[in-house]
This record gives sequence, structure tokens and C-alpha cells, in this order.
Amino acid sequence: MIYKQQVEVPSYLCDVDDRLHVWAAVRLCQEVTEYHGNATGIGFKTLLAQNRAWVITHALYHFHRLPMAFEHIMLNTWSRGNNGLIANRDYRVLSEAGETLVTGTSAWALIDMTSRRVMRLNDVISNYENHTECATEYDKLAKLQVPAMSDSDLAMQRPVSYAMLDHTRHVNNSEYIRMIFDCLYNTGFSTAQPFTLEINFAHESRPGDTLNLYRVVDGDTQFVTITHARGIGISAKITPYK
Repeated sequence: MIYKQQVEVPSYLCDVDDRLHVWAAVRLCQEVTEYHGNATGIGFKTLLAQNRAWVITHALYHFHRLPMAFEHIMLNTWSRGNNGLIANRDYRVLSEAGETLVTGTSAWALIDMTSRRVMRLNDVISNYENHTECATEYDKLAKLQVPAMSDSDLAMQRPVSYAMLDHTRHVNNSEYIRMIFDCLYNTGFSTAQPFTLEINFAHESRPGDTLNLYRVVDGDTQFVTITHARGIGISAKITPYK
């Protein structure tokens, strides 16, 4: 029920201080999800043959400490069940000494690859074995609320590039996180201190889109939204974790 994978942190996924990038930590969680899916018959290739794919809709990560280059870490993931439309999956990343580095919870939907519409899960994971432990204090994530943002809050623009796309033909969720933390660079925010990232994935981004990143600060909380021509695609909240 709990899938585990040991990894040595590659230096090419680390920042100028040899600390694992936030986007890379999330990408590693995504990879161990894929390995677990493959091991249990609901991985990408199996579902692609049925014209289906998993997409993440909401996630929250507590970053207790980002590991350093060449550090050995253990990635743990498990399914916490589903409500018929959304499947819940949790994460715990540990150091070699057993220190908790990252904990997270996420919500996933299954889409039809042609229509891009959400499908019911009953015929896919009705007999899937779940582990009910919550890695975070959240059993269920509520819709993320962010303040209204105006043109004066525009912090950055990025075109959707080929390198951002993954095998589901949309911008990979970790690429949004890369942009968000590029947006926070030189603002005084530091990933050396514990923090929480919560992010809603509302609408896919497509090749040809220009992504607009808006940033608002409220006390010690940072809010970022990413929009394209069809509206808000991503909403994120970054807060200190105590």
C-alpha cells in the first residue's frame, strides 16, 4: 500500500546553494507516483491504451527541509482512496536518518485524452488497495482562495515552450512551480526556511499560450496566480511552516 523508492539527489536538480529546487522535489514526488501506478496497474501506459490519463487538480506540500545535492532520501507515496471523481494521494520524503523532509497531499482526476473531460473512477480503481494515513493535517483540501489581482501585480510573463510539456500534452505541474519560485526570486523569500506550498490546477495551458504571473503579498503570505487567454489556470499560496 505504501510505495517506497530511494533516491540520491542529483546536483543538476539543485539551486546555487546545492539545495533541491522546489519544482524538482515536486517532480520527484510525481515520478514516484508514476512508479507506484505502474506497479499497481494504473500507470500512464496502461491508461493511455484506454485513452485516459491522470491529471493533478490540487496539492499541498510542507517543506520541512529541502535535501542537499547527493543526499540519499526515501520517497514514500500511497493512495488514500477516492470519492468517485477525485483520487487522493499522499507523500512523505525522509532523509537517510529518518528525518521528515517533505510531506504532502494531492488530488488527482482521470481525464479522457480526447475530450479532456473528467471521468468516473469506479471502473478503474474500484478494488484499489488504499492506506488511510494522512501525511499532513489535511484529509481533504478546500478550494484555494486568493486575493484579486490587477495589472499592477503582474510580476512576470512566460510563453509556453516545448520543454514545459509532458506526455499528457499539457504543461507539467512542476513547471508552474518552477515559474512561481522564479517569480519569488529576489523578493526576500528563502527556501532555506520551512514553508508550505498550496496550489490549485484549474485549467490546462497549451502550446502558444503566454502565461502571466501575478504576485500579491499579505503579511508573510505570498499569493501567485498564473493566467492565460482563457482565464486563471493556476493559483498558489506560499506561507511559512511552523
